[in-house]
Amino acid sequence: MPPGGFEPPSQAPQAYILSIELRGLCSYNSIEAFSFQELSPRAMIITMNYYSTEAFVLFKESARERDNIYHFFSRDFGRLVLQAKGARRILAKLAGHLEPPSLDRINFVQGHSPRLITALEDDPYLRIKESLPALDISFRIGKLIDALVPLYQADLNIWQLLYNIFYLMENNLSSFPDVIDFAWFYFNAQLLHFIGSTPFLDGCVVCGKQTDANFFSFSQRGLVCKFHHQKGDLPLTSFQKRILKSLFYSPLSKFSQKSQIQDVMKEKKFIESFLEQFTALIKSDIIG
Repeated sequence: MPPGGFEPPSQAPQAYILSIELRGLCSYNSIEAFSFQELSPRAMIITMNYYSTEAFVLFKESARERDNIYHFFSRDFGRLVLQAKGARRILAKLAGHLEPPSLDRINFVQGHSPRLITALEDDPYLRIKESLPALDISFRIGKLIDALVPLYQADLNIWQLLYNIFYLMENNLSSFPDVIDFAWFYFNAQLLHFIGSTPFLDGCVVCGKQTDANFFSFSQRGLVCKFHHQKGDLPLTSFQKRILKSLFYSPLSKFSQKSQIQDVMKEKKFIESFLEQFTALIKSDIIG
């Protein structure tokens, strides 16, 4: 058992020496380690409109009397919304592999009404499912992707982020509950970064001045100095600015010690408020 009491998984794509369980985090190279060997290429087109891919099950919705609508983020096609016929029947075999969150192999048909054909669960994330706080965060992650990410646009950065965040929670939440809220903050910030909506945190967004940029202007989407801040701008401490930069720009491997996550969580109320307000602005920009 590594220092800090975190039990490593029996098989991890990579081997890092860390006190918090991050050893299963994937990178572009290590994605090869858990992709399914029989899919070559991974997005195997069997017929004109029949596809296979790996996908995270994010959330589901009821449709008609016996059907479900499943929301996925897939490796090869990005965000997918697929109907599963008869998935709500008591004896439906398909539904047992599709309880969110999970990582599945799916086959689907594209067309006027995209339809899920088969699903085989690869990782059920059982610890997340058993924890109401973690399950709530996984649901919020799915809803955020649904709000910010367009359909049918593959993005390996987002795929890797999902894999790492679910791995982080699954393997650490029992012994380190703070990791649940941290996972949400980090995912929120990183998703904004990957869609090109990072706040400007390197000096004053108006004049470029590096010193005295101690206010955040939501209207300007960035830091402002004392000469350009307006009434209602948010004053920031140097520690709060450092925390924001680490959430938006640092790789997850930087947070390999409990103490590093605990430092972030000292500003939990601030981070939660900041991300909620800033994300709402980005959603409004997308809508309109």
